[in-house]
Amino acid sequence: MDIVETNGVDFVVFQMTGSARRWWWDYTLTRPVGLPALTWEQFSQLFLEKFLPITLKEDCRKKFEHLQQGSMIVTQYESRFVDFARPALLLLPTEGERVRRFIEGLTHPMRLQMAKETRSDISLQ
Repeated sequence: MDIVETNGVDFVVFQMTGSARRWWWDYTLTRPVGLPALTWEQFSQLFLEKFLPITLKEDCRKKFEHLQQGSMIVTQYESRFVDFARPALLLLPTEGERVRRFIEGLTHPMRLQMAKETRSDISLQ
């Protein structure tokens, strides 16, 4: 397990101030006792739902959905994909969906090369 998954929530919560701190305090007070700690993905989703304005969500969604490799080399496309995917996690909550979307944005020849890879379990990490 990586450091973000094991310590990310605690690290971010420690740095919260103002309305974010109040939101987290209210959330923890109303959360049933005995539930396991939130994963980083669960926390991120809750936080983005609360604090990412709808206009920014829509802008992120549009950029993410229209992202294509085009003239970028694959590493440039991958970097841009990761940047756009962070706020778009609500659109593609599972790793498999993110892999599928990544491959869809590749150039046609690259997609053909990747077709055989989609039959196996691959990850974006």
